[in-house]
Amino acid sequence: MERKHRPIPLVLSGTLLAIFVFLAFWQTSLDFGEFGPSGPTTTVVLWAISTLIVLGVIVLGFVVFRMLLRLYFERRGNRLGSHIKTKLVLGAFALSIIPVLCLAWFSFVVLNRTLDKWFSQPTIQIQKSSEELVRQFQAMMLEKTENDVAWIASLSEIEELTRDVREEASAETVSQLERLANVTQVHYIGILLSNKTRIWTEFRTQGVVEGLEKWSHSFELKSAGSAHSFLKDGRIVASAPIGHPGQGHVVVAWKVPNDLIARSTEIEKQVQHYAMLQRDHRQYRYLYFGILALVATFVLFVATWLALFLSKQIIVPIEALVEATGELSSGHLDYRVKTRASDELGALVESFNHMTQQLESHRRKLEQSNLDLEQVNVELDARRGFINAILESITPGVISVSDDGSIQKINSSLDAIFPREKTEKAQQLEDLFSPEEHIELRHMMKRARRTGLANREFIFENSGRILHVSLTVSALEKEVADPKAPHGFVIVLEDTTELLRAQKSEAWTEVAQRVAHEIKNPLTPIALSAERMSRLVDRFGTTQDPVRLKELRESLDKCTSIIVREVATLGTLINEFAQFARLPTAQPCETDLNTVVEEALDVFEGRLEGVSIEKNLGDNLPAVLIDAEQFKRALVNLIDNAAAAVDESLVREILIQTTTDFDADHVQVVVADSGHGISPEDKEKLFLPYFSTKRRGTGLGLAIVNRILSEHRAGIRVEDRSPTGSRFVIEVPTAMSRIETTAGSRT
Repeated sequence: MERKHRPIPLVLSGTLLAIFVFLAFWQTSLDFGEFGPSGPTTTVVLWAISTLIVLGVIVLGFVVFRMLLRLYFERRGNRLGSHIKTKLVLGAFALSIIPVLCLAWFSFVVLNRTLDKWFSQPTIQIQKSSEELVRQFQAMMLEKTENDVAWIASLSEIEELTRDVREEASAETVSQLERLANVTQVHYIGILLSNKTRIWTEFRTQGVVEGLEKWSHSFELKSAGSAHSFLKDGRIVASAPIGHPGQGHVVVAWKVPNDLIARSTEIEKQVQHYAMLQRDHRQYRYLYFGILALVATFVLFVATWLALFLSKQIIVPIEALVEATGELSSGHLDYRVKTRASDELGALVESFNHMTQQLESHRRKLEQSNLDLEQVNVELDARRGFINAILESITPGVISVSDDGSIQKINSSLDAIFPREKTEKAQQLEDLFSPEEHIELRHMMKRARRTGLANREFIFENSGRILHVSLTVSALEKEVADPKAPHGFVIVLEDTTELLRAQKSEAWTEVAQRVAHEIKNPLTPIALSAERMSRLVDRFGTTQDPVRLKELRESLDKCTSIIVREVATLGTLINEFAQFARLPTAQPCETDLNTVVEEALDVFEGRLEGVSIEKNLGDNLPAVLIDAEQFKRALVNLIDNAAAAVDESLVREILIQTTTDFDADHVQVVVADSGHGISPEDKEKLFLPYFSTKRRGTGLGLAIVNRILSEHRAGIRVEDRSPTGSRFVIEVPTAMSRIETTAGSRT
């Protein structure tokens, strides 16, 4: 975006320059009349402050005017971002000027009141009273000292001492001076004779005052009869003439206490300072007002500059983003915002660039995906045609259905099982199967969802023919990547009528051949023995010879034993045929029961939809002596029955638990469900062959389970579960206890 610069008119520039020169000249003249500053220092300070204030006002006015003029032309030209920029600048300026004006007004009022309080009439009166108090105190002390020295000088003892003057004063004279000092409470008494140049005698308190020789230059002794005193260095000194004029002088001194001196000095200092402040209080008022104006001007200047700076920080990225949006809308996904920004706007710019980068990457991926999808569609069409060709060419009928039973696809081979008009109109499984068959098919679909596959034989009638059909239901697994993808079932119907007939014929033929072959072997010796017995009877039947009878008996016994032996062989053969239909013999070995339980649960992995399986397997279980494959078959049967029991329950839970009993001789396996439970009368017949609590059950499942457990010397019982459901408890002896039991039975 190109920025259009609008030049400021020359007239406006000249006017501003003239105003600036005039104000600068007026400020530098400092002609305040009677309010002029009192000294050069104040003059310099006021000059600097006033100059800064004027310069600040000029710069601020120029910036604000330029800003408003620029905003006006931008709004007039409807430039992008001008409206929000105007709002930001005016808002920041308003938020700044209102507090500044309020603060300046408040400071102005407080400053005036403070200065008025400083220089109020009571304060001035206190200052004058303090000054007068110090003066009167000094006068009072001087007067007292003068009175004391005049009284001492008028005493007759002093006159008598000065009449008869010796070279040195006696101790009695010094004692009299000490007594007078104690009476008058002065710190020094000295006598100075008129014809002497030194002090004749003196008394002083030790360390308090120096003596007369230190003060003689500070005052002149008066010959008149009046006393004279002065105050210097915290000491009051007074003198008075003795008796008639020319006889001498008495000098006394009194030291003012230090605390009184300090307080007096402090009072004098404060009085002088206050007098100076009172003299210059107008200059101080102007000084503080100038500082206040300078601060207010500076704050407004900074606020205005910050408003411009912040508006620029916001507007420039927004303009760049708007321009970038236009580029993106034109399809230029490789466009990037190169404007630098900070804070949230910087994050927005980075996010925008990242978004455009992702959009560009996604577009490339989408284009590649479209190419791949076209290729996949071609492959799918080819595969679909191949699958359709396979479905149409195979003999079994195939039905693809969804979870709700809607038919999705069928092949033409289904016409051999159902009438063509029926298959052409079928939309649901109910359209092909009878209600009873449909109910059974639904149960097979549920079982296939649990176990993966379900198979059963059906008998259909088509055009007067009875068809034996093997129906297999296979559940389509959910994809892990897309659990919500549609899934359903594949139903395969195979006409096994001819196959069953051929299998039965072949089976009977084979059975007949094997039976004939096996029976023929023992029948030959039986027939030969019978013929021999017949010949022996014909030959020796009427003889009475004992020898002959003995031979006849031996021959008959031999033939009879042959017949009995061959009959036993036939019995063994019959038993072998009877055992031909039995279950395989168990092959027990030491096994971890938890492993068998895990393998049984793996059969139902991902097939018990909506059923919660709680697995609580004990730790460190002892090994058991079982056939793992047969035991797993029994557990699968129990778990499948539990899943069927909770199919119509509100709470669909199955518990699988393994523990050891109190003596650790048996391992318990518990399969519990939250179904409706088993009635007491059904519990007694539950493990009998051909007894079932389900309408479509064969009654062989639990009987087979019971037989498998019996071969493993294990027991099973059924209990009620609280609050609802059933518990099947299997107790399997441990390998150690079973070995000990076998060893004990042998001994």
